Amino acid sequence: MKTIQITLVFLLLGIAILSASAQPPGGGRPGGSPEEMIEREKQTLYSQLDDLSEDQKLLLDGIYEEFAETLHERMAELRQNNDREGRREQMEALRKEKDELIADVLNADQLEVYQSINRTRQERKRGSPVNP
Repeated sequence: MKTIQITLVFLLLGIAILSASAQPPGGGRPGGSPEEMIEREKQTLYSQLDDLSEDQKLLLDGIYEEFAETLHERMAELRQNNDREGRREQMEALRKEKDELIADVLNADQLEVYQSINRTRQERKRGSPVNP
């Protein structure tokens, strides 16, 4: 009887481990978690702009950090209400605010690169072909 209980415990433990490891990163979201997407956007920007000053990097880091925190807080509130449309509107408002803050930090050439990154992301999100 004890052997059956031990076998059952190990079997359940094995199933739990397999199911936990089968979850893709980002909680199953195609693009990953919001934090992962924000970090990817920031790293893409940094990799394409090799002329950022240290002050610009500090400001951008702060903008992205604040964006991630605010996004997390607002989405948690809206999830409680199960308001999909509200989440979309909040997300767009937060993105617009982030874009405006970033536009204030970058020079004209850098801003053009940032806007190009955003266009590419939006086109990919819509499933449209990306124009170079």
